Amino acid sequence: MKNKLLLTSALVSGLVAYGAAQADETKITGDYKLSYKMASGKDAATVGEQGFGRETQINVSKSGELSNGLSYSTGFSFESDGGDTASTATATTNSLVMSNEGIWLGITSGDTTVMIAQDKAPNMDTSAVPRVGENASTGAVGQASKYAQNANSIYGAFGIAVTQKVAGGALTLNYAPQVGDTGANNNDNASNQDSKAAYEILYKGSLGVEGLTVYAGMNDRDTRQTIGDGSERTSETNTAYGVAYNFGNIAVGFNIANLEGATLASESQTKEIGATLAVSDQVSVGIGRAETSDEGTTNSSSKDEEVTYIQAGYNLGGVKLQASYYDISNGGYTSGNDTEVLLLRAGAAF
Repeated sequence: MKNKLLLTSALVSGLVAYGAAQADETKITGDYKLSYKMASGKDAATVGEQGFGRETQINVSKSGELSNGLSYSTGFSFESDGGDTASTATATTNSLVMSNEGIWLGITSGDTTVMIAQDKAPNMDTSAVPRVGENASTGAVGQASKYAQNANSIYGAFGIAVTQKVAGGALTLNYAPQVGDTGANNNDNASNQDSKAAYEILYKGSLGVEGLTVYAGMNDRDTRQTIGDGSERTSETNTAYGVAYNFGNIAVGFNIANLEGATLASESQTKEIGATLAVSDQVSVGIGRAETSDEGTTNSSSKDEEVTYIQAGYNLGGVKLQASYYDISNGGYTSGNDTEVLLLRAGAAF
């Protein structure tokens, strides 16, 4: 359980430049992750690599009741990945930056929440597959270049989300006026993006069945074509769905993501299946396999990309350890582009 730093209303009023002090509680939480990665290619086309990585994050949130009886939740996050720098001309290496990690304001009435958010609303960057460590796109980044979990989710764009609690889970509708609008403008300013509006609808929950996880989502994006002079636009429809079941200390599940690319000829499908075993309260192990195929018309002779992985996790209480091994075949649909990756992670939350 995360330990939380609680600020009294008196202290909060001293930090805020306007408004009266409130009895609502402000919470500051955070975490960090350290990693060590080793990658070894099986042929000359893949360059081996190794090294440390890091990520730190601070979250500030506040929740309570409004004067009209509705409840609210709001907050933002700061994240720094490795050598991230601030976006100003005077930035120095390793500055603390927003990094599009997200901000939100949500108003709740009963089982319905309306949220203005970037990155924080429920979205399709998720899966039903149980895992102990990172998914293939995170753990084997740079090698498994075609694997996709997020089904081109619009979670990174500013928009409005409506979430309704239903059937042991939540049904969410996201709408983004402009795909790619991460709120990079100064306050009260605006600018056009290359892409137009998009929407996303998804459900994730148990359907009222204990131990069951069901996930289904789709989104539609109006994006600019990368062919011709770039003035043409196309509508991309992406879908994802999966099912998992927890038998107690064993969980199994599968997920399928179908993606359209920037042209109508570019389509892919990722099928993933996985299982985990809780050996004890502290130790868990997992295994999985993901296969991504080119469903388009321009690369019909390409090879399917296959990722097989095994993972182990050790929860020491205040510190968590993970080890993941990924065996990647035909990375990027290239025959013979095979890679082995070992990823070690350690982290703590506060």
